[in-house]
Amino acid sequence: MLFRSIPFWTLFTVYVIQSIGELCLSPIGLSMVTKLAPVRLVGLGMGGWFLSTGIGNNLSGIFASEVSGEGGMTTTSALSGYTFGFWALCASGLVLLLGAPLVQKLMHGVK
Repeated sequence: MLFRSIPFWTLFTVYVIQSIGELCLSPIGLSMVTKLAPVRLVGLGMGGWFLSTGIGNNLSGIFASEVSGEGGMTTTSALSGYTFGFWALCASGLVLLLGAPLVQKLMHGVK
């Protein structure tokens, strides 16, 4: 099996982009949970937010293990797995984009 190394700057850049993305998303999501949840259910909503983050992290680990398979990651398995992941995320984004007007309507004018 042939292993190739990637340049350090690639790994560093990916970590920086992911960290900045999470630092930007987390406060906005938590703020929306506290604004939109009924007062008596704010704690449950915050728990749901953190649970969804945990489930997402778990699913990404499962996806990575499926892509790498039993014998380790090959170029073919990586290409097919991440191509599938790309199209699955595009489809999910489209569903979320189409559902955005319904979510806006359910927010009852909360900004």
